[in-house]
Formats: sequence, C-alpha cells, structure tokens
Amino acid sequence: MNSRILFSYPISLLFLLLVSCGKDNETLKINDFTETKTIILEPYKNYPYSMMNIWVKGQVNDTILIRLNSLDSKPILKLSGKFDERWYTDYYGEGPKIIIFDPHKATQGYLEIKASL
Repeated sequence: MNSRILFSYPISLLFLLLVSCGKDNETLKINDFTETKTIILEPYKNYPYSMMNIWVKGQVNDTILIRLNSLDSKPILKLSGKFDERWYTDYYGEGPKIIIFDPHKATQGYLEIKASL
C-alpha cells in the first residue's frame, strides 16, 4: 500500500506541472460577425509536438477567412455556405500560434473553430 502512494505522488505532480504550463487546444464558437476573433495556442514546455490541426464547421451567408499569425497574412481557409473543413500543418513546438477568424463578407451564421497542437 505504501509503495502505491509513493509511486502515484510523482505521477500526480508531473500531471499538474504539464497542465499548468500552456494551452495547446481551444474551441471558439462564433455567431457574431461584426469583428475578428483570435485563438492563441501555447505549447507545453518539453512536450513533443508534430502537427497543428484546425477544424472549422458551420454555415455562413457569405465568405469568411481563417488566417495564421496576422490579419495581413494570406488566408489558409476561405469558406462560404455550409462547411466542415480540416486544415493541418507540421508543428514542432516553435512557440505560440495565432489563429484569426476574419468575417470578411459574412454577416450571419454560426460556426465552431477547434484548434490544437
């Protein structure tokens, strides 16, 4: 019994340490198309990453854009109507990633953006 406690304590401490270091996934639900919205993903320290995924699902009345890093960057996704898309790229923990929702021409609709490292 005593050895189980001694074994579980370091594992619990390691889990708490990992949970407190970053935020490597987030979900954003949007039904207000008056302004841009941003997701910032922060990698955990000393955690091996290999991919970044973005899922966009919903329906809008016109075109929306999803961009990386800044509003001036070229869009990675240009969507309109009803959609359920996944976009992915290599990612090896090289710092925070910024995902930007730009309503572009859309004024109505709903969508959900899930992003993870």
